[in-house]
Amino acid sequence: MSWAEGQPLARNLRCEDVVAGYGDVPILKGITVTAHAGRVLAVVGPNGAGKSTLLRALLGLLQVRHGRIFLGERDITNEPLEELSRAGVGYVPQIDDVFDSLRVSENLSMGGFVLSRAKQQERLAVVLDVFPALSKLIRRYAGSLSGGERKMVAIARVLMPDPDVLLLDEPTAGLSVELTQMVLETQVRLLATFGKAVLLVEQKAEAALKVADDAAVLVDGQVVLTGSGPEILKNRHVAEIFLGSNIGMNR
Repeated sequence: MSWAEGQPLARNLRCEDVVAGYGDVPILKGITVTAHAGRVLAVVGPNGAGKSTLLRALLGLLQVRHGRIFLGERDITNEPLEELSRAGVGYVPQIDDVFDSLRVSENLSMGGFVLSRAKQQERLAVVLDVFPALSKLIRRYAGSLSGGERKMVAIARVLMPDPDVLLLDEPTAGLSVELTQMVLETQVRLLATFGKAVLLVEQKAEAALKVADDAAVLVDGQVVLTGSGPEILKNRHVAEIFLGSNIGMNR
């Protein structure tokens, strides 16, 4: 039996009617989305749609003025990032996602720094089972890795404390078409396979929608369309209006 089999599903992440912004200007205007355990939710939309603002609100980095955010049944609205990490929320930022001057093994240890040494070793074995390719890279410095390998280390590091939810901020930024496909179709999909709730914010909309179980299109701080990734991808009228040049760029 594989490691994924028999693992309990993680908790859902629910964002209910959330309003947030900067100063007196609301950027998010009543956002409601759910990242379900064992599924990938892709949040896509044009530049300035509010994708990054949504992530900041979910992470407690931006004050939610109205609405609530739940991790399972726990209200985590406006909780600080360090508390969210302890509660079971993992975050992979777009940049500065690994420590270049540290070896892969040290990066992974940093991800589990709150764990006991014995628990760290236990989690390391699990993470290497999830990403067996890392075993060959374990002594390499992160700064010497390729873009796809670096992103694998970043995701693996966040997996060390065994979070229920993974928030991924444009994991394919700066990657080639081939590496983009590899990261999304293998690494990101794998997280959902292992029961995690994955919320993926991605500028490369077409690539994200191809791998997403669920998707939400944001325009001007509002959800204008929800559905499965493939359903939205097939809606050419909506894609042309709301996603513009992102559609077709990965073909």
